Amino acid sequence: MNTSLKDRLIRHMEDGHYEPQSKSELARSLNVDSRQKQDFRALVDQLEEEGRLVRLQKGRYALKREPRNLVHGMIRILRSGKILFIPKKEDPAAAAMGWDLEAIPELELKPNHLGTALDGDRVAVRVERKASKARRNDRRDRFARPDTGMKARVEEVTERARSRWLGVFRAGKNKLGRVLGDGIGSPEYIELVEKPAMEVLPGQLVSVEPVSRGEEKKAPRGKIVEVLGYPDDPHVDMESVIRKYDLPVEFPAAVLRELENLPKDPSSGELVRREDWTDRTVITIDPASAKDFDDAISIKATPQGWTLAVHIADVSHFVKPGSALDEEALRRGNSTYLPDRVLPMLPPRLSDDLCSLRPDVVRLTKVCEMKFDKKGKLLGARFADAYIRSKARLTYQEAFTMMKGHDKGEIPSMVREAWKLASILRRNRYAKGALDLDFPEVRAVMDKDGRVTDIITEEYDESHQLIEECMLAANGAVALTLKNKNRPTIYRVHEEPDSAKLFEFGQLCKLYGHPVHDISQRQYLNELMKSIKGSPDEQLLKLALLKSLMRARYDTEPLGHYGLATPNYCHFTSPIRRYADLVVHRSLDPLLANPPKGAKGPGSVSRLEEDAEHISETERTSASAEKDANRMKLFEWLEGQCFADHPEVHEALITEARHFGVMLEIPRLQIKGLIKPDQLPGGRWVYEAFANRWKNDHGSVLCAGLRVPVIPVKVDRDQQWADFTIASRGERGKPEKTAASGKRENRSTGRKRRPRQARKGDAAETRRKGH
Repeated sequence: MNTSLKDRLIRHMEDGHYEPQSKSELARSLNVDSRQKQDFRALVDQLEEEGRLVRLQKGRYALKREPRNLVHGMIRILRSGKILFIPKKEDPAAAAMGWDLEAIPELELKPNHLGTALDGDRVAVRVERKASKARRNDRRDRFARPDTGMKARVEEVTERARSRWLGVFRAGKNKLGRVLGDGIGSPEYIELVEKPAMEVLPGQLVSVEPVSRGEEKKAPRGKIVEVLGYPDDPHVDMESVIRKYDLPVEFPAAVLRELENLPKDPSSGELVRREDWTDRTVITIDPASAKDFDDAISIKATPQGWTLAVHIADVSHFVKPGSALDEEALRRGNSTYLPDRVLPMLPPRLSDDLCSLRPDVVRLTKVCEMKFDKKGKLLGARFADAYIRSKARLTYQEAFTMMKGHDKGEIPSMVREAWKLASILRRNRYAKGALDLDFPEVRAVMDKDGRVTDIITEEYDESHQLIEECMLAANGAVALTLKNKNRPTIYRVHEEPDSAKLFEFGQLCKLYGHPVHDISQRQYLNELMKSIKGSPDEQLLKLALLKSLMRARYDTEPLGHYGLATPNYCHFTSPIRRYADLVVHRSLDPLLANPPKGAKGPGSVSRLEEDAEHISETERTSASAEKDANRMKLFEWLEGQCFADHPEVHEALITEARHFGVMLEIPRLQIKGLIKPDQLPGGRWVYEAFANRWKNDHGSVLCAGLRVPVIPVKVDRDQQWADFTIASRGERGKPEKTAASGKRENRSTGRKRRPRQARKGDAAETRRKGH
């Protein structure tokens, strides 16, 4: 590139009096010699390709300037149709315009301000202050969330979340047809540019490679590259979720090659360096269907109280920084658990074998040994590399039986001793203000073809609480140590909720008759949650509180955990399924009683900041995928219930009465639905608009706040909506199915989430919040 000519061109275009010119006009203005004109034209083309110049109408050129007030962040499109812009943390442009990201963590965008961006895309958004308007003095404003005073428009998509689109093929007027997407992760309408190389039939789900994304108000265009099958075919629904969220499935060849070089057994030299725990009683407690066991416990009573040892699989011994295994684990960020399969962060040889704390085999661990007094106060903690031979692999059912029994064997006695400590730790947590958000969840039971045969409720009993408290204690002890030693690491943070959202939650609780004070103060929020406990509205209101809380995330600063009411928290206890835990293990290495040779920690703070943001995003993606997959299976089952001889009866809460029917919510299933007027039983019904209720000629009334038993009559699986009718007397006594064991992981602890089985975790994050 001719540097002198380039500099003259840039200076000419930077002049304040410059007006866009064509190549010929620019050449004349710069007095470009005829012998240089070909080079000059090539220079302009190159600068355009590099993004330094932008071509305008009629072939005229101007410098591409970075617009003012551009804030970078991510787009989220909700199923409700709401479009949110979530700014990047500490974006300098946001700070320059005085945007307080703590007070206003997101902005809502209008659909015509979205451009070609789709859900998950990273974008640059122009943010401007709205013209002030006089505040309306009506009742609606009293409960409305305060206006942000800003409006936003997408100026540029900087990174696409998905490399392909997903949709249903439809035959069109032309020979090529078209593809209809969901309008969230894929455009609603996609024109095809060529005939597919494979056979595709109308109604089949297809994957589309984009050719153009709908610039200049033209329809997005693409070509079909994969046919998944009809949506009702076995496993197609889960395959569609994998494609929709661009979830990784196969491991790269470089990763598989590294696996081949991993020794089956640890070397004698490695064992000599570590503490030998093989002669002590160490056990695992997991769901019956678990394959990977990444935590184990050992406990003994002391004159002062207890000594609790939490052993965690030492993944960092096998996965070294900079290796192909490490890069792939970081790319995935975490394992994703769908109803019929697991997409693991680590290859099965590690997750299910070498790192799994199986009984009666030697396995490498990192141990967190904690001493507690009789009141549950942590007296001290030490950390070391160790190796164990697990004495027993207990299921939750077995552990629960031991806790309630009187067997004098060593292992049952240790389980009961562990519960003595865990129950005290649990009581102490709630006394400090931790939120009690535990409640049962439903899960799908499937056959070998992935079809749902039943929906059961998983109960959360003391065996789950025992393990949860042990994991929470270890996570907190590690976080406190890393913070006090000022070691760079990644913390799990859960910031205080937005006051406006808490206010809305409080108004909802008032509607259900619960006393509400200033719940922005933790004391009053805990009092409110105590008043809700045991009420018919408990599950519904707990879910509402979860939606009002901030989403937990990863950060390099110890910002505390609101839900757990602790200033120190990190993820240490599940490195098999979360990259954050692997980072924490590396941060802890230099502080071990027997640090590995050359232990330096996880790297620079700037790199950790990037990793924390990345794994926060992969966690959100996995959460959305898991939620979509679980709801697909739920509505599949509901559809089957419409044709069952004895459908299951659900308790529904009426949320609103409208002229088109009775709107309801089923707290147990976390779904909404409708009873249409022609499905109302027992006489002639009339809608009374003045009272917002339906009333029949027998005096029966249906209005907001009432509970009714219902069964499904029609299900739209695509829209995830169901029509119900009120159950007849003969159907109302049917019990809901429950499972005595298994629980899903609370979102922030150190426990793994598994499909169709229990998950362990922190009580503040029993559900992942979807934005």
